[in-house]
Amino acid sequence: MNPTMRVLISEFRQETNSFNPALSGMETWSQNGIYEGQAVRDRFAGTQCAVGGMIDAVDEHARELGHHEVTFAVVMAAQSGGITEQTVMDHYLQRLIPAIEAAGPLDVVLLSFHGALQTTDYDDPEAEIARQVRELVGENCVISVSTDLHAFISRELIASVDYVSGYQTYPHIDHYGTGHRAAHLGLKAAAGQARPTMAWVPVPMIVSAASYNTLDGPFADLVQHAHHLVESGELIDWSIYQMQPWLDVPGGHSAVLAVADEAGQAAAQAKDLARRLYSLRHAFTTHLLSIDEAIDTAEKSTSGKPVIVVDAADSCNAGAAGDSMAVAARLLERGSSLRAATVVNDGAAARRAHELGVGATAEFTLGASRDQRAVQLRATGYVRSVHDGEFVQEGPANRGMVNKIGPTAVLRFGNLDVLVCDWMIGNGDPQLYRAFGIEPTLYDLVVVKAHTSFRAAYTPFAGEILETDTPGAAATELRRLPFERIPKSLFPWSDVESPEFPVAFSRSTPGSV
Repeated sequence: MNPTMRVLISEFRQETNSFNPALSGMETWSQNGIYEGQAVRDRFAGTQCAVGGMIDAVDEHARELGHHEVTFAVVMAAQSGGITEQTVMDHYLQRLIPAIEAAGPLDVVLLSFHGALQTTDYDDPEAEIARQVRELVGENCVISVSTDLHAFISRELIASVDYVSGYQTYPHIDHYGTGHRAAHLGLKAAAGQARPTMAWVPVPMIVSAASYNTLDGPFADLVQHAHHLVESGELIDWSIYQMQPWLDVPGGHSAVLAVADEAGQAAAQAKDLARRLYSLRHAFTTHLLSIDEAIDTAEKSTSGKPVIVVDAADSCNAGAAGDSMAVAARLLERGSSLRAATVVNDGAAARRAHELGVGATAEFTLGASRDQRAVQLRATGYVRSVHDGEFVQEGPANRGMVNKIGPTAVLRFGNLDVLVCDWMIGNGDPQLYRAFGIEPTLYDLVVVKAHTSFRAAYTPFAGEILETDTPGAAATELRRLPFERIPKSLFPWSDVESPEFPVAFSRSTPGSV
């Protein structure tokens, strides 16, 4: 009989925007619940998220090789936002460390991170968490991590872990698959089935998240090339990271990871992928329309389909405050006849609508509820509906995920419907509108506060998708943002034709530590 394998699963995941002035505290991190023990399996098993993929991978491995003893440690995840208060990370560690100690000798630790988290004390908190976990579990335990494609993968992080797997899609639709990949690598290594090596190469660039995707274009071609490397047996796993471009931290950079049976093969392919990524840097550009140009385009449209105005700079998915009314204000100022819809974070306004009740008419001030620099709107509106703010995503990303956005109301200002909530989640999912009575296909213009995540769901029914030059903490034009700490040796501030691509190895490589 095979000996029992001891596995621990945990998650601490948020994407930080350093330019959002509103800190993320425990209230933000508690919005979707904090889970431990059996509650983790009950909540996440079978769901399309990284933790769900990890759970299924462990269960599959157990059926193949025998019983596994699984500890479900603390699982905490928050919507992207401003820098996280250190007390939140302290709370996580205060729950994680005792769970590790109580579990006894562990064979595998599976961690779900975003990879672009920043706290008030740490610029690279995931590396610090991994370091502390390594000290607790010792040298023989395998630590495998799943992350977002937009992670900052530092040398310090890979010095403490064995494997890291990042999303391979953008829009992200492989949350589950990434958790499953990370778990599969770690479990096989711990079981002695395979002990492949992972190579890491930093890439001196950051580019706007609105300038590429894996649906088409040069980045999609690079991702397809990487998939061929796995299909041909040249690699076991790979991750190409375009670092989240609103993370203002020293030492930031993009990165490539490659996993292969031999260190030399992993290093060679990681360097080649890094060179290919860097060579595409000038291709990652976005043509932005002004807000008025976007409205003009929508007013001239004859397709009968909604024009999607992309307010990426105010995307909560990118950590912005989600409280700008820039497009809405301009629609009303122009007296546009377009039937339009938008969304805004303004909990006070939503609660006021609940107090007034459906059918009430009142003057509302919307916007700048978190970021005082945001554009506000003051106008007389009609309360169309009020809601508890719970909805289920239709996907394809996170299909079936239950989101809670707090007290919610739909306010009507002439031809403009505004979904007002406390904190939006699932910005790129049409159910953010549909669940509350705003059917996007019946509008002329729909504002979407996301960079690329929305394309998977919106492209099939959109007339045109217009990248728009709006104000906010997640602006597409990076050189407009007040970076103070990011290395200016990175592209786009520096443009070295043939930079060095140093290689380092994770702990999975003998002699790498």
